Amino acid sequence: MNTIVCFGDSNTWGCPPFANIAQTPDRLPPHQRWPNVLGRYLGEDTWIVEEGLGGRTTVFDDPIEGLHKNGMRTIIPVLESHAPLDVLIIMLGGNDFKEQYGISAYNSARGMLTLVQTIKGHYALIDTCPEILIVTPPSITDLAEPAMWGEAWKKCIDHAYYLEQVANRTGCFHYDANRVAKTGMDGCHLEPEEHEALGRALAEEVRSILKLRQTK
Repeated sequence: MNTIVCFGDSNTWGCPPFANIAQTPDRLPPHQRWPNVLGRYLGEDTWIVEEGLGGRTTVFDDPIEGLHKNGMRTIIPVLESHAPLDVLIIMLGGNDFKEQYGISAYNSARGMLTLVQTIKGHYALIDTCPEILIVTPPSITDLAEPAMWGEAWKKCIDHAYYLEQVANRTGCFHYDANRVAKTGMDGCHLEPEEHEALGRALAEEVRSILKLRQTK
């Protein structure tokens, strides 16, 4: 059985678009969230692990919501908890564009690079490293709350460009979620139909990755 870990933020956790930032986040039911859509399309021979956390960044400490939002602080325990892994899907970077960080798309991608280097370093003395699929998250739009996001939508324009460079440099795979999914009325979260489209598209990517892995 193939083990697929989906490491991401609120769009992996399954938070739907909400009316305002004071609203308590809802959560889509399991079958509507893209990791489980992915599993449905891949079939019964796949174990999907959902590792989504609202507000998670690539490598940046959150001075407001807490240090645990930093993906770097939790990635190694996740890898060890769910070992052995076949594919690790990382869809992070959107939260890096919050006003409190002042991060550009280039520096968010550098955060992803550091995260990937940490993962590969962890596996340096282990026979098999999981394949890593970097997914550019759906872009923040100008509908997002400006007090929280500022002009994050502008920073998203080059996000996929830089993340693809990271993937090429580190021997990872890359997929731009914006090819099939877009954020909803709050400018940062996905509706159920977008989860469905993303899960279906990523199933094709993962299926190809698994075939390549079998030839190694």
